[in-house]
Amino acid sequence: MKQRSSLFYGSLILIQNILLGIGNPIAKYGLSSFPFFLYVSVRFLMGSLFLVLIFHKRISGGMRASFWKPGTLIAALTAGAYILGTLTFKYTTATSAGFLFALPVIFTPFLMRFVSKVKIDKKKYIPILVVVTGTYLLCCGSGGFTFGPGEAMAVASSFLVACVFEFSSLYLKHMEPLLLAAYQAGLTGAVCLVLGIANNEAMPAFTDVPAAAWGALLYLGIGCTGISYCLQNFALSRLDSTKAALIMCSQPVFTAAASFLLLDERMAGLQLAGAVIIMAGIIYANVMPEHRTGGTI
Repeated sequence: MKQRSSLFYGSLILIQNILLGIGNPIAKYGLSSFPFFLYVSVRFLMGSLFLVLIFHKRISGGMRASFWKPGTLIAALTAGAYILGTLTFKYTTATSAGFLFALPVIFTPFLMRFVSKVKIDKKKYIPILVVVTGTYLLCCGSGGFTFGPGEAMAVASSFLVACVFEFSSLYLKHMEPLLLAAYQAGLTGAVCLVLGIANNEAMPAFTDVPAAAWGALLYLGIGCTGISYCLQNFALSRLDSTKAALIMCSQPVFTAAASFLLLDERMAGLQLAGAVIIMAGIIYANVMPEHRTGGTI
C-alpha cells in the first residue's frame, strides 16, 4: 500500500511537470506581448484568485495562527526562487539554466539531513546521479558549459527551490495544501507587482494584445500556477523532498517535447539520450523498495 501511495503522489509531481513543460514554450510566446514583471504578477495573482474562488471554504478553514509563520517562509522562498530563476535567462543560455535548475535534487538530501534530521539511504544517490547526468546531456550536450553571474543566479534559485520542497514536506503535514498554494501564488504575484511598478512598467491596452497571448496568460495562471502548486503541495504532504526534486528533473524533458511540437525546436542525439536517461532514473527511483530505519529513508 505504501508503494502504491508513493507512486500516486509521485505522479502528481510528474503531472505538474507536464503542465510546466508545456508552459515554458507558451510563456516564451506570451512574454513577447507584455512587460515582464506585470505579466508575471497577473499570472500569479490569477492563479491565487482561481484557487480562492474554487476552494474558498477549505482555504478559509485552514487559516490558523500556526499556518502564517511557516507559510510565509515557504511563500517568500517561492517568490525568491521564481524571480531569481527568471532573471537567470538574461545572463545565461536556456540550456545552461535548464541543467542548473535540476540542482534541487542535489541540495535536498543535505537539507533533509539538517532540517528534518533524516538521512537518505545511500542507494538513493544512484538515481540522483543518473538523473543529473541525463539532465546535463539534455541541456548541455550540444554545446558547452561555463559559469558566470547567470549560472550563479540559477544555482541560488535551485537552492531556494530545494528549501521550498524541504520546508513544504516538513510543514504540510499540519497545514492545508490549498491555502499554501494560494498564498505562494499570491505573495509571488504581489512582489512582482511592486517590482513592475518600481520599473515603471505599464500593461498594454487589451486590444493591442493578440488573443493567443491572453490565452497563454490564462494557461500559465490557472494551469502552471494555481493547479501546479496544488499538485506540488498535495504531493509534498506525503513525499520526501528528495524524491519530489528527483521527479522535478523531468521538466526539461517535457519542455523539450513541447518545444518540438509548438516551436519546431529539435534535439540532437545526445539530448535525446539525456531525456531517456532522466526518465529511466526517475522510474528507477519510484520502483525502489522503501526502507525506513530510524532516521534513515
